[in-house]
Amino acid sequence: MCIPIRQLDPKWRRMMAVGNFSLVAGLLLWNFRSYIPAGPDWLHPVCGLLFGLSIGINLFGLRLARRCRASQTEAQS
Repeated sequence: MCIPIRQLDPKWRRMMAVGNFSLVAGLLLWNFRSYIPAGPDWLHPVCGLLFGLSIGINLFGLRLARRCRASQTEAQS
């Protein structure tokens, strides 16, 4: 299991919030792309940037949480 988000430091809680917000924003832009009057010339790269930002932040947060958990279990032993 991972560390609950409430036990992470405030910086990483903000980063996880940014990662989740970018995922939601990217999904909303992609789902409603037919209603957005601008062309796909800017929409596709923006959605890709938001998805990549979300994936990067969330995976790095999981890696950090697992690393912190392993060091805590070693300290308790």
